[in-house]
Amino acid sequence: METGGDPYDFMPIYNSLPKNGLLYKVIQETIHSLKSDTIVGIHLKQNQIPKYYLKKHDVNAVYKVDLPGYWRLIYGITAIHGEKKAYFMELFDHEKYNKRFGY
Repeated sequence: METGGDPYDFMPIYNSLPKNGLLYKVIQETIHSLKSDTIVGIHLKQNQIPKYYLKKHDVNAVYKVDLPGYWRLIYGITAIHGEKKAYFMELFDHEKYNKRFGY
């Protein structure tokens, strides 16, 4: 499966991570798994998905990956003409995650 990342909510944070850090390595493993068509994380029910993601991204399914240090990775999967793509929508710490999800 192809992968890509949001230029505002994912890429800047991802690119700023230390390349030898545990968080970066776990995200790399997640990317590798998705490229191998292995779904990672918890599938979010439609009523659990913040409207922010529904308005900004046209995805068929949204997943949450719990990462080291209470970080979270939110990604979606689209399927167009049988071609699947994983799109990394947001990477954030637990505090920002709670805010985004209204906890």
